[in-house]
Amino acid sequence: MRYTIAYYLMLLYVTVMLKPLIPIIADAFSHTFSETIHVETIHAKYGINHLEKELAASGNDSSNNKNQNAITSEEQVLIHLASEEMRYKFDLDNIITDYPFCKAFTLSSVFISKTGPPPKFS
Repeated sequence: MRYTIAYYLMLLYVTVMLKPLIPIIADAFSHTFSETIHVETIHAKYGINHLEKELAASGNDSSNNKNQNAITSEEQVLIHLASEEMRYKFDLDNIITDYPFCKAFTLSSVFISKTGPPPKFS
């Protein structure tokens, strides 16, 4: 049972996401499978560019619905806050730092007991 519900929810989600493409798919489907009936009915009534008109009308409908919840009766209040400007300095300093305790732990010379060719990495 839970897989059936998951399939229905997925179908609903895909339908909502592809809703702007439904007129294009329907027009392509009708041009492909029933071209003569489509041309005689839809093109005769609405013209050749009926798809562009339908998409423009659906775009206007969706843009009008977006602004329904806006409250226009209240005036906008501008708020200005004074704050300190933060400046970060990312310049590199060319100061050479000398660490004297590291000199005590270095070897003065290196002795190689056996001479030979360098190792080969494969």
